[in-house]
Amino acid sequence: MRKIFVDCGANLGVVLRRFMHELPDHDFYAFEPNASLLPSIDANLQQADHTGLAEVSPSAVWTEDGTIDLFLGHHESSTVMPGKRVPPMYDQQIDYSSPVPVPAVDFSAWLRRTVAPEDHVVVKMDIEGAEYPVLRKLLADGTIDLVSVLYVEWHHDRFPAMSRAEHEQVAAAVSTRVDVRHWD
Repeated sequence: MRKIFVDCGANLGVVLRRFMHELPDHDFYAFEPNASLLPSIDANLQQADHTGLAEVSPSAVWTEDGTIDLFLGHHESSTVMPGKRVPPMYDQQIDYSSPVPVPAVDFSAWLRRTVAPEDHVVVKMDIEGAEYPVLRKLLADGTIDLVSVLYVEWHHDRFPAMSRAEHEQVAAAVSTRVDVRHWD
């Protein structure tokens, strides 16, 4: 049995470094599509006192492999999901006029290839609205059952087109299959 931590939306790598310290016996995988953040992730990996596996993929976690548009904003608010509203505390709104094509990874297929049912898999998911389509796919194909613990930051309140009921349906369905912990 392997112990695995997957950071979906690694951002600057600060959280990744923290979990590397807290879970020294885990292998680490991180996904971050914003290329401008990769040097910070690398710096945080260098500062982490971790001798195990640590792989960073410059990709967006998504529902299929390929390329997807990343809409840039403040480093904590860039998204692949159109229609997101940024809270006023950020000084930079999302630029929907100049998307940046980035690699996308089918997270469900990645899980199926990378982990085994007996593995202990911790996932931190902070993917700025893409958690809904990604988690729906994991639920539909059963790969959600490969995840032991899911830390998730929900972004329903930042998408005016998404109803509270739609959020509640996904959150409830996921909670019946995996240990969900709120991430903020």
